[in-house]
Amino acid sequence: MSVELITVEEAGRTLGVSRSTVWRLIQRGDLPSVRRGGRRLVPASAIQTRTRQRRTKGIPPLSHNHPIFRLVGAGRGGGRTPGARDKHAILDR
Repeated sequence: MSVELITVEEAGRTLGVSRSTVWRLIQRGDLPSVRRGGRRLVPASAIQTRTRQRRTKGIPPLSHNHPIFRLVGAGRGGGRTPGARDKHAILDR
């Protein structure tokens, strides 16, 4: 049973990230890899799995109760509160 292995550079191109990012993923354990003949190789199935996970994950839509909306206008009060220094108090509520 032969597993298809690709180089770190090919993995980066397939995932749409830099070679450095692929190395970081490998070091964190987020992307499995093997060492063959002095080269680090990544199983093609792991790339396909990661691509599928990223596609289904997506970015959740912002809702009106998201903290970023409490910052709109903060720091532009002309000396009145909330001011720029109050942004963390606003976000920590």
